Amino acid sequence: MEEDTVTESPRMSAPNPRAPLTGRERELRELDEALARAVTDRRPQTVTVIGGAGMGKGRLVVEFLERVEDQPGRTRYFRGLAKQGGPNLGLVQRLLQARFGIADHTPADAAREMLRKAVSELLDDRRVTEFLHFLGAYLDVSFPESPLTKALEGDAEQLGRISRAVLRSFLEADARENGPMILTFEELDQAHDETLELVRYLIESLADAPILVIVSARPQLLTRRPDWTRSAAHTRVQLAPLSADDATRMVAEMLAPAGDGKDELVEAAVDMAGGSPYLLEQAVRTFFESGTLEAQRDGTWKVSLDRLDDAYLPLSVDDAIAARISSMGPAEREVLERAAAMGSVFWLGALVALGRIERDPPSLWGGAEDLAGHYRDLLKQLEERDYVMRFEDSSIPGEEEYAFKHNLEHDAVYKLISPDARRRYHRRVAEWLEFRLTERGEEAFDLLATHYEAADASHQAAYYFLAAGDRARMRYANAKAADYYARGIRLLGDKDVVRLLDAHHNYGDVLQLLGRNDEALTHFRQMLVLAFRLDLKSKGGAAHNRIGRLYRAIGQLEEAMRNLGTGLALFDAAGDERGVASSLDDVGKVHWMRGAYEAAEGFMKRGLEKRREYGDERSIALSLNNLGLVYQDSGRFDAALDVFSEALMLRRRIGDQPGIAQTLNNLGTIHQDNDSHVQATQLWNEALEHARAVGDRMREAVILTNLGESSYRQGQPQEAIATLQKAEEISAQLGDRILEAEILRGLGKAHMLQNDTAAARDYVTRSVAIFERARSKPFLGVALRTLAEVEARAADADGLSKADEAFRQSLSIFDELGNDVELAKTCESFSEFLQRTAGSDPHRAAEAAALRDRALEVHGKQLASETYALPPLDGDQTNPGVELPDVT
Repeated sequence: MEEDTVTESPRMSAPNPRAPLTGRERELRELDEALARAVTDRRPQTVTVIGGAGMGKGRLVVEFLERVEDQPGRTRYFRGLAKQGGPNLGLVQRLLQARFGIADHTPADAAREMLRKAVSELLDDRRVTEFLHFLGAYLDVSFPESPLTKALEGDAEQLGRISRAVLRSFLEADARENGPMILTFEELDQAHDETLELVRYLIESLADAPILVIVSARPQLLTRRPDWTRSAAHTRVQLAPLSADDATRMVAEMLAPAGDGKDELVEAAVDMAGGSPYLLEQAVRTFFESGTLEAQRDGTWKVSLDRLDDAYLPLSVDDAIAARISSMGPAEREVLERAAAMGSVFWLGALVALGRIERDPPSLWGGAEDLAGHYRDLLKQLEERDYVMRFEDSSIPGEEEYAFKHNLEHDAVYKLISPDARRRYHRRVAEWLEFRLTERGEEAFDLLATHYEAADASHQAAYYFLAAGDRARMRYANAKAADYYARGIRLLGDKDVVRLLDAHHNYGDVLQLLGRNDEALTHFRQMLVLAFRLDLKSKGGAAHNRIGRLYRAIGQLEEAMRNLGTGLALFDAAGDERGVASSLDDVGKVHWMRGAYEAAEGFMKRGLEKRREYGDERSIALSLNNLGLVYQDSGRFDAALDVFSEALMLRRRIGDQPGIAQTLNNLGTIHQDNDSHVQATQLWNEALEHARAVGDRMREAVILTNLGESSYRQGQPQEAIATLQKAEEISAQLGDRILEAEILRGLGKAHMLQNDTAAARDYVTRSVAIFERARSKPFLGVALRTLAEVEARAADADGLSKADEAFRQSLSIFDELGNDVELAKTCESFSEFLQRTAGSDPHRAAEAAALRDRALEVHGKQLASETYALPPLDGDQTNPGVELPDVT
């Protein structure tokens, strides 16, 4: 027999009247109108509902969705709710689970098939594989890698952009094909930053589909994101306290069964609540708890005004919560404290485990469930009194799942638990979950880690935080992965060096992707320390390689070369051929950035040979693409065409769409340099299709920049400005400073062609400043030449002096880099300027002639070594488009 005992009977529950939605007619109308616009115009709309605690945000959303259900037509809705301390993208996961009909406990194989079926019905075969992989990541449902994901392996930032774009594209296609839909993101102020950015991305990028997005949040959301409602199709609805008339009407309706004396109760509640619907509800509950109201057998309520003074009418939401908690009996409070230790969501089985802490089993445990029955009865009473709610479905198979109805009440109850009891409860919950979370994804790892950390079980918590970080990194959630890794490394200390070595590498990787380079460098160096102490040469090579890449990315090329060279030596000593090939390519890229093209070619060719030996087509294409950039920048256009063409063939064969877009773009820049604008434009438009197909916004911006430059080269400044402004909009969202600066330079060039010298000077000056901060000399040299051409149009002496200075700075940079192609362009443009402004000055005329001869000499050398037709020497030649080096 079970020896669990019941010490207290459940309380008899008083009626639990729900406040009717009152005084929100205008807000409902705004939601109705937004939905109508989305459906009629087939253009997404967003409504953000802002209101403080107790203002009725959730009730407004529920009422609106119920109205939608009653209307003719087929408008679907899917809800996502953020929970404080919940999983990072939990509300997006819940929303997608509702869309695909996947429950928390659905077996992985069944969930995989349900997702495959739904996506296949909506999309053509060509896109299904990629969509399944990325949508599955949001649901923690794994699929085999596709050619696209294999091609992007290691480029977490790029994969993250594609992941968001796939989600957006699916939602758009679903709404177009299956009818209008409403997506709700509720209590969004509780969400992690990554979730906020994803929701904002959807709000600002969804297009051409009948979708209404509803966000509900407290004002803290606008503190975190002041420009949250910046987009044109975004309506903000502010929930203010109810007017006295509306509050009176609400309470009167709630007290409809009450007899004589009802008016006095209405007045007391309205005076106390200050227009808060939540406090009005609590006032009525208080009337029952004090005996001021008493339910009768005939369904009416007896009013005892002599007991009104005993009714504690809370003056704030915190007061109301405190009053609600104090009204509970000992057994009710105990069960809610144990539930609160689990979080806002809890399970009956875990409550039983907490109830048996340190309890000995009976001599014969027959499996009776007396304690479970006791807790079930208590939870039923608490549900009737609006403290908790039970879910029909459960995230843990076979378990009854509940949640606190109000997050604030959960927080208040949790604070009542003593520190020692908290530690014991969290450990027992973690141990209970260990045996029930059989298929573990990021959410499960996070849950286990959080409980172990609260139980002071540091090693277990560290292990699970690092596992959660690995999962977040796999799904390209870099900010969340960084948070997990930081917590895991801090808790791990020096207890597990093997796990710590990989953790430092992975943490450094996501930190670099987030732009936190100093922190990334610290963790790569920690990885190096551990590798050195354990004499792990291959790991040491990887650490030096990552340090070198980081220095290369921020323009510290000497440090980059020292570390990449050391990494190469360590890989060679360890016999790690893939590491050697990667390092050779990386060293070659540093030489390319310096303009040392002969050295760059030598290293990249050696890397390419090694990659051909082990036959990885993705890596071979990567090396070919980078080698092509060396050939192009050194003026060997035939060789560049050959390797780009081979890279394109390989990338088409393995289905690497981002790589295809990259190589097509680079081929386009070669044809643009040869003044073959029609062919260049065809290549760029094809590249643009591939970039957009996978949601690659970065490459889309790069290609648009090149299309814009092509337009102004052809004397079409208006078209150039329109195209470059599209690129600028994307670049601003992505935060790529180099790309932003190149777009600004292009806009300056286009405005110069329109004879708008002031605007041109402003754009190009900003471009030069960014390139100077980034220490990107090749781009800076081109931008200075463009600035000189703008200043050369000035009629005053100051402008001519500035032009002269900028030309000389550009010449100096390209001389230093040994970049003959760009040097020749600057010589030609500077020569024309000097010739035009020489007047009777023989020195300027002589310098102009010398620069012209130097440009002709450079092009003569290129003609002697190439059969490829070179562009004519004219003063309007500029940078040969934005090229896309690959990431090794």
